[in-house]
Amino acid sequence: MVKYIVEGCSDGLEYIVSASTVLSPLQVIDFNFGEDTPICGTVISETDLEPIPLYTHLNSYTDCLSCVQENNFSFSAIDCNFPVISGEVSSLYFTEFPVGKFYKFCVPDFFNPEIINCFCLEILGISPNESIPFPVEVTGPFNSCSCESPRSANTESNICLEICTESGTTVVSVTPPHPEWTDGYGTQVTELNMITLGGMNGLNN
Repeated sequence: MVKYIVEGCSDGLEYIVSASTVLSPLQVIDFNFGEDTPICGTVISETDLEPIPLYTHLNSYTDCLSCVQENNFSFSAIDCNFPVISGEVSSLYFTEFPVGKFYKFCVPDFFNPEIINCFCLEILGISPNESIPFPVEVTGPFNSCSCESPRSANTESNICLEICTESGTTVVSVTPPHPEWTDGYGTQVTELNMITLGGMNGLNN
């Protein structure tokens, strides 16, 4: 049996896991201790440490989301506007690992289906409980608890760049870097008709 250091997919904790097969760094696995619920994690490296407890490797997956979905786990979430409201959402809603990101969930009102209620949720971590999906529209991820997509202001300004060589002159269109700022609602805005001084790294070039 070979022992490995494995980092939990959502908690960032390190576990020592024994395996009867060879594991590779960055490989995603699930593992448990005795009859405990499996944990999803990413292999970091081989180790000679003798920990207590020693976890046991079970299965391998393509990524953390696959591990969560194939174990029928869910994700714990909290409402951005009403933090006292929290719960679990099905992992089947997601196509990327959602922990630490924000998503908008929209569902018809229970009493009046013509009314659509939307909630901005922050995904906090993996829950071992199974959550069955129900009809809901999920969009995201977003950069903040406003669950609003980045916006742009004004019209895109391109630059025509003339390149001179021994064989002649070529003119190419270049899309320059634009300054970005955050409005009063916490939404990222890109100023398309302005150019960031100094290029991609600003004045640090």
